[in-house]
Amino acid sequence: ALIAVFGWIVLPYLLIQAAIAIVLYEAANYLEHYGLMRTKRPDGRYAKPSHRDSWNSDHLWSNLFLYHLQRHSDHHANPVRRYQALRTVDESPQLPAGYAVMIFCAMVPPLWRKVMDQRLMDFYDGDPSLVNVDRADRTAVRRLDKLSEARAQS
Repeated sequence: ALIAVFGWIVLPYLLIQAAIAIVLYEAANYLEHYGLMRTKRPDGRYAKPSHRDSWNSDHLWSNLFLYHLQRHSDHHANPVRRYQALRTVDESPQLPAGYAVMIFCAMVPPLWRKVMDQRLMDFYDGDPSLVNVDRADRTAVRRLDKLSEARAQS
């Protein structure tokens, strides 16, 4: 419709807007699930989603601008609950800042790892085997093992 109104001149702006939207969507998805792993049942199937399966960020500005998106864990545990009724759940892992800050951190991987890896290890009580990481990525595994060892020594 915008092309019909403004002509083809608007196409580059629409493509840029689409690219930004995709990057923000994927960044939010990344930070909401970083390192968390759903448990499996004895039959090998995944357990029902719980409040522990995604990060929350219960900060005022995220709440106001993102329609309770930061209460993502409650959405996982109660997928039919309307966004206005999503609740903060204390047992959910918590991001240290709102979505704007966390998306910026996610765009800078060393900063992201500095902010999130220790928080992730704390959530799993220092057990790196519970962290959802590509085991073939030796750098990530070593980084988590070092955090686990440091946690055990303190």
